[in-house]
Amino acid sequence: MLIDTRSLPKDERTYLELGALYEKQGYALYKMKKFEEYSLYLDNRNFLGSESVLTFQGFGGKLMALKPDVTLSIVKNARVPEKGCLKLYYRESVYRTERGGTDFKEINQMGLECIGALTEEDVRGICALAAESLSVIDEDFIFAVSHMGYLSALLDECGVADEKNRRAVIECLRARNAHDLPAVAGEGADTDTLARVIGTDTDFSSALAVVISLAKGEGTRAAAEELVALYESFASTPYRGRIRLDLSIVNDVDYYNGMIFQGYVSRVPKMILSGGRYDGLLSRIGREQGAMGFALNLGELNAFYPVKREERI
Repeated sequence: MLIDTRSLPKDERTYLELGALYEKQGYALYKMKKFEEYSLYLDNRNFLGSESVLTFQGFGGKLMALKPDVTLSIVKNARVPEKGCLKLYYRESVYRTERGGTDFKEINQMGLECIGALTEEDVRGICALAAESLSVIDEDFIFAVSHMGYLSALLDECGVADEKNRRAVIECLRARNAHDLPAVAGEGADTDTLARVIGTDTDFSSALAVVISLAKGEGTRAAAEELVALYESFASTPYRGRIRLDLSIVNDVDYYNGMIFQGYVSRVPKMILSGGRYDGLLSRIGREQGAMGFALNLGELNAFYPVKREERI
């Protein structure tokens, strides 16, 4: 018997539609354990973006954590083939504080991870899946892209070598704060170039022209070529007007080394999707493989997309 999904709450409808989409693209459902050792999250707290983790004493004296993240568990436990990629998707609840918040929340997530010998086609495919995931929720969406490989290489080329200075400049980029660049970039740094990045418009074509013009070294040129290929891959899709290039989107440079992105839909007043390429996480645990994925926070969809009376009938 077929089910009319229009009568379902928005979150349940979205889970079903995204699950079908991901399985069609070769992703298998992954079910994680409720608990991992706290050390897994302590050692990778910068990847989480928060040091707040709910913990408890397990049998045998080990300090356990109520899952604040799914990606770390997948990376730790999944068996990745020597050739090709392991493709998994999940629907899980995680428990953590939101950025800027102090109270723990149960956050209903759905997402996917692709781990292994990633190709450029895989990277573009994951970006396309992220955009399509947003379109499943609402046709009125924005998919904003950045590139940590480009930004990291640009810091090298601009003479920002000290780790403390690099992190301070990254925070200036996040805040679009060009004023403080001379004070935090370090002596001799090319802050004029960095200020141009901060002042870049998010229209993909305009921003891409700036990215290309500032690419002087091998690292920045390679990343710029990746962004060009991504933009061209969206040109023939219904989403070509929904993609933005926003270099104020930044993540931890120790973990993220390539394309990163965020997603927004019209009715929800905050970011609903985030993801990117995180080879650095695998490198930290001794695995020289590629990894990329994204997560959607879907727990509040029903509040912004209530089911209409006629859809319940």
